[in-house]
Amino acid sequence: MQPKADSEYSIVENWIATAGYEDEEIKDVPNGHFFEEGLEFKDGDTVYNASFDEDFDYRLSNQNKETEISFGSPNLGFDTYSYNIHVISENELGLEIVDPDIEMSCYLERKYYH
Repeated sequence: MQPKADSEYSIVENWIATAGYEDEEIKDVPNGHFFEEGLEFKDGDTVYNASFDEDFDYRLSNQNKETEISFGSPNLGFDTYSYNIHVISENELGLEIVDPDIEMSCYLERKYYH
C-alpha cells in the first residue's frame, strides 16, 4: 500500500530537494528554491525551511482527490505557495506547484539523522 500524504507521513525528519519534478516525472535539477536546502517538519503547523533559515506555517488539505500543502511566512507577506503532493514511496515525494504561472516543483527525498 502506497503511503498517504498526511501529517503522519510528513512530520518525520528532513526532506531535501534532489531533482526537478514535472508531470509526475523526476527530471534534471531541483526547481524550487524553497526546498533546495531542506525542510524539517516540526509539528502539524510548522516547518523549518533551511533555504530561508526560518520557520514557515504550513497546511495540508485535500483538493480534487490530491493532497495539497500550502506554505506561508510573515516574511513572504500575504503570499502563500501551494503544491500538490505526489507520494512516490515512503522516502520520496514530488511537489508540483498549483499555480501554472510559477515554475517551482521538486522531487524530494527523506533524510534521516542518526
